[in-house]
Amino acid sequence: MARVTTPDSASRVSLGGLDIGGTKIGVSVGDLDGRVLAADRLPSARDRAPEELLAAALARLRELCAAAGLPPPAALGAACPGPLSYAEGRLLEVPNMPRWQGFRIGAWLDAHGPGIATFMNDANASVLAEALWGAARGVGSAVFLTMSTGMGAGLWLDGRVYEGPLALAGEIGHLQLRDEGPVGFGRRGSVEGYGSGPGMVQVARAERLICEQVGRPTRLGAGGEEITPERICALAREGDPAAVATVDRCGAEIGRLCAMLVDLLNPDRLILGTIGTAYPDLWLPRLRRAVDAEAIPAAAAHVQIVTSGLRERGDQTALAVARRAWAAGRASDPGIRR
Repeated sequence: MARVTTPDSASRVSLGGLDIGGTKIGVSVGDLDGRVLAADRLPSARDRAPEELLAAALARLRELCAAAGLPPPAALGAACPGPLSYAEGRLLEVPNMPRWQGFRIGAWLDAHGPGIATFMNDANASVLAEALWGAARGVGSAVFLTMSTGMGAGLWLDGRVYEGPLALAGEIGHLQLRDEGPVGFGRRGSVEGYGSGPGMVQVARAERLICEQVGRPTRLGAGGEEITPERICALAREGDPAAVATVDRCGAEIGRLCAMLVDLLNPDRLILGTIGTAYPDLWLPRLRRAVDAEAIPAAAAHVQIVTSGLRERGDQTALAVARRAWAAGRASDPGIRR
């Protein structure tokens, strides 16, 4: 269901956002202050080509602008799953989205997007949005953990997004925590295997099997019910043994990752994305315990572990990309990619 808000006099410049994910494309219109004025969701069916999905998203964006009485966006930002290449204007080996691998999104946006159109890794876009309007506002350094269909990190270092020379900084999903374990990013025991939704489901299936074999009752997957990250977390809150074991195992491994990030980067804040934000009572204490136990004590005492400060994170993430492109267009800033 689309949502439209009547803009006020402060909304003279409108921005467009596309939040591209494995299950949906979020379409939004907002202003320079990060307020979402209109938004909708389109399913990103795996059997549809990127060009077809993006064309439908832009058509919906035009409809949202018309319904809200807004002009066409002055800039369009697309938050994309990584990894990607700015130099080639394309996505690279995108886990969980095979039809998008290698897609030249830069050329497509140049040809079809309204005004200034640009794209950005969704983890980097997320930490940018948090710095503009959310949990990283006012701090010098922060790390955002996506914890969604995939897992990556957005790095806010010394007051700017750090992407690296090839825009591959923060691809932590590829890191291997264990020699064996759940598969993510094509690797056993990877960060994405433990910290993404699909990875958690793999862990949950193993924990459910253990409960069955030792005669411990569990409701996880009972009666053929689909195991999802949401169901895992909901049952963990109720004390279900397989669900609690899943969250304990994943929390311990992602906590180890957080401790490494604290030692490596000494950030002011670690910010949890989708799954962590939805279930803070499950994830915050587990990650906090691991950081306090394993990181350098002074760095552990300094870092705050928090959830996203954005009310409409997916939409605001894409709008942050558009805002940066709009500002770059006005200032002709060579440090901002367009």
